[in-house]
Amino acid sequence: MATQAVRPCKSDDESLLLVEGRNDCNAVFQLVRLRHGADPAFGIFDCENDDGVLDQLSSRLAQPIPRQKILGLILDADIEGSTEADAVLRRCAQLKERFGADYKLPASFPETGLIVDPLPGRRAAGSLPRIGVWLMPNNKAFGMFEDLLLESLGDREKDYTSNVVKRAKTDQVASYHESHLSKSVIRTYMAWQEPPDVQYLGLAIQKGHFQNIEAACAQFLDWLGRLFVPLTG
Repeated sequence: MATQAVRPCKSDDESLLLVEGRNDCNAVFQLVRLRHGADPAFGIFDCENDDGVLDQLSSRLAQPIPRQKILGLILDADIEGSTEADAVLRRCAQLKERFGADYKLPASFPETGLIVDPLPGRRAAGSLPRIGVWLMPNNKAFGMFEDLLLESLGDREKDYTSNVVKRAKTDQVASYHESHLSKSVIRTYMAWQEPPDVQYLGLAIQKGHFQNIEAACAQFLDWLGRLFVPLTG
């Protein structure tokens, strides 16, 4: 059976999700297809890195009448120098600066993902988008997309692969940065599957390499579903 084509990761739809890279783009496509059996009902824009996501947010909100009616963001909670205690807080500070006075962020970041509408009266009615933000992996901890996928592995697979990767670092065979442990574990695990040359997270998801993917990503997919519902009124 032919592989279903993936829509470009440079969409500019009225409902748009900004992501840090093409890997995230294709992974989101495959997760949505896995749950719904169809392409996402929103476009995805690869911003190339976290600064790109924040810059795209700023530039789109700065337009007199932004094209997007719904704008989602996926950001890793892995700012360099941040810790488990302040990773989410530092991302929130960045977001508050970019949102400006048109949006009010809650006192604490919701574990189910942020969805916020513009404050009334700031601009002409309907000119600003609803905004949603998901901080990988779970809106409360330091990490990245791979940390979310790590939770989809069985305990045996996760523990075994993690131990091998850590041993490689101890034996000076590997030189990954400690903050990228989950990325190294996921890539190693993917390289052990058949075929061993799968490089992209989306393709690994499509091939069923992550046993508990739907359960691990359920809350994230629920956030996408709540964010990208049609606006009325």
